[in-house]
Amino acid sequence: MSPIIARTTAQAGLRMASRSRSFSLMTSLRQLGRSFEHGTPFERLPVTQKSAAADWGKLARRAGGQAIIFFPAMAVMLGWPYAARVVVGDKV
Repeated sequence: MSPIIARTTAQAGLRMASRSRSFSLMTSLRQLGRSFEHGTPFERLPVTQKSAAADWGKLARRAGGQAIIFFPAMAVMLGWPYAARVVVGDKV
C-alpha cells in the first residue's frame, strides 16, 4: 500500500473515531429503563370502552384444530424409535 493511501486511510479513521460518542454505562441503563415506560397511567381501559365478551366456541375450535396437529406429530416424534425397532427387529 502506498504511503499516501495509508495516511489518508488513517486520517479518515481518526476523524470517524473523534465523531463517535464515548460509551457510558449509565446512559445505556437510563435508556433501558425508559424503554419500559408506558404512555398510559396504570394501563387502564377508558371508561367508554366495555370489556369484550369471551368467545368460548372460537377458543374451543382453535384448541381442537391445534390438537389435531399436535398429538399425531408428538406420536410420530416420540414413537419413531419403537416403530424402527418393530420394523428392523433386534438387528441394530
